[in-house]
Amino acid sequence: MNTTPNANANPTKVGLWAGMQPKLKSRIKYTFLAILFLGGLYVAYTQGWIPGLKSDKSKEVAKFSSDNSGLNTNTEATKLAVPKVQDAEFATMDNIKETRLINYIWAGNLGMGAANDGPQTMKGSLMEQFGVKLHMITNNSNQFMKDQLLAFIQAYAKGDKNPSVGAPLITVMGDGNPALFSVMNKNIVKTFGEEYRLKAVGVIGFSMGEDCLMGPAAWLTTPSLMRGAIISGVIGDGDWGLGVRFLADISDEKGNRIPVNPDPSTYDPNALNFVPAPNDDFMEAANDVITGKPAKDLKIKDSKGKLTGKTITRKIDGCVTWFPGDRNVVKNLNLVKIISTKQYPNQMGTTIVGCDKWMKENSKTMVGLLSATYVACNQIKNYDEWFRYACEVAPKIFYPGSVSPDISADDWYRYAKAGGAEMKNTDGTSVLVGGTQMANLADAKKYYGLTGGNDYYKAVYEYFAQVIKDLNPCDIMGQAKTLTAYEDVVDPTYLKQVAIGGESGKVAPIDYSKNTGHQFAKKIWHVEFEVGSANLTGASKVELKKLYDALKNWNEGAVCNIVGHTDNTGKPDGPGGNVDLSVERARSVKNYLINLSGGTFPSERFHVDGKGQTSPIDPNANQNSQAARKANRRVEISLSE
Repeated sequence: MNTTPNANANPTKVGLWAGMQPKLKSRIKYTFLAILFLGGLYVAYTQGWIPGLKSDKSKEVAKFSSDNSGLNTNTEATKLAVPKVQDAEFATMDNIKETRLINYIWAGNLGMGAANDGPQTMKGSLMEQFGVKLHMITNNSNQFMKDQLLAFIQAYAKGDKNPSVGAPLITVMGDGNPALFSVMNKNIVKTFGEEYRLKAVGVIGFSMGEDCLMGPAAWLTTPSLMRGAIISGVIGDGDWGLGVRFLADISDEKGNRIPVNPDPSTYDPNALNFVPAPNDDFMEAANDVITGKPAKDLKIKDSKGKLTGKTITRKIDGCVTWFPGDRNVVKNLNLVKIISTKQYPNQMGTTIVGCDKWMKENSKTMVGLLSATYVACNQIKNYDEWFRYACEVAPKIFYPGSVSPDISADDWYRYAKAGGAEMKNTDGTSVLVGGTQMANLADAKKYYGLTGGNDYYKAVYEYFAQVIKDLNPCDIMGQAKTLTAYEDVVDPTYLKQVAIGGESGKVAPIDYSKNTGHQFAKKIWHVEFEVGSANLTGASKVELKKLYDALKNWNEGAVCNIVGHTDNTGKPDGPGGNVDLSVERARSVKNYLINLSGGTFPSERFHVDGKGQTSPIDPNANQNSQAARKANRRVEISLSE
């Protein structure tokens, strides 16, 4: 019998499906195809290739309705000897452990730097006198700060009482803390425990003009041009919040609000769009617009938040940044400041934040650090020689090891003043650059509500916590789930223990005659009056209470312009005509607001005018219609500085 295999015979097939039941084989095939389909669908969704899928809808933001008048308490102090930079020697403090603090390049840190005499504590410095050995480490990246805090807490939680990695303290913008605390504390508490959470313990300075939204000058006169614009910035941080809050305060030419697009991966042509600055760095935000960097492959969505399936690559129109980012933009472009902390003076306090457990176990260090800093801040506020010294130290702190830093001591001296200093952009337009104010002990106690009156910082914190909740940029709420309450993250314990004398002071009076007339906020208020008179109705008094709350928010140095308007019934002009009536109505609003304030709003803060029927809200509408007449019976409020 021949047993040699036949080479031409069909061999038995052995493979993936061999011996498998047909039903099972079919299930596996369809499951595999389903996985491929769903994977492709996910990629298409994330890339915005599928029209109709929904993104986060662009939204209008509620107005800030709490007191935000500027804090600037003059506290008399005996002039201390001004250190000499060239004579500085490192302090000999071998028995004291070093405390590391991460800070931005920010003039708000000048008081601490002057107290330290540089990035590390020097011999004879105020910091040495108060028993603190401080190492200030400059880095503009928010992510770097977070990493350093977590590295320190991780080592500290393992029992190392003096970790050589990371840092227990940072200084940041106070209005950015709701986002920072909510995400960071969730992870810290989950991993290490409640006692390691971050807390804010003091304010040592205020941004007074430097933090800003920068864009084309045309946005100031025609706000509707901001629709569809793209802004680079650190999303969720203070400067981003400044731009968002500005949109809450203004209306376009037709009285309509401009929404904010909260999703940085998408583009809404009807809203103001934000894209993240590289490395979460405010200087990179300025560089984005200077270099003409485009925002690439943004998924276009419609007004309902639905993706159209199309993408866009478009130039970045402006940025949110601060000094020296604003200086660099003005130096290289024809942009201007659209809004800044000159108008919102309490929004961005230079806030000291740290690990709660470490601060409690090193309370003497915390009180000493605050004490030394507040002494230096008050010297800077009182004496120009101290301010100049702080500016001479600035390059050493912010550019350690640099022989010729981009920003010299003279630059800091010129621009690190409240309001900043003028600089011309490439069009020859003067722009105020910089702007910082030190916070002394009296300012800090007032800011945290320790000396009676308003808790200014609580109002700021809770407002921006609500903004984060409403807009949820970069899915912050997805990361945090819930927002950290103010009471859980602010601890004035150490501030209360600072006793350096001279805590009372007089608030500097405001000279409204220096107002330049530059308008920075405008809103239409439908204030109703009795027919043919300037007597307010009950409904209008409710509306004016909202206006009063809004005015407390704005810089108390700003002039409030009230312009009355009427419909086209009655006599257009002449004695007793619509022009006179509109003026009387504007004056009635002014008097009501002053009375509501209990006389704390000075009369010279208000300018009144009336346009009668000459400026209808919609010139193309039928002015005899009920709707047009109702819309035209209005009062327009604007703020100028």
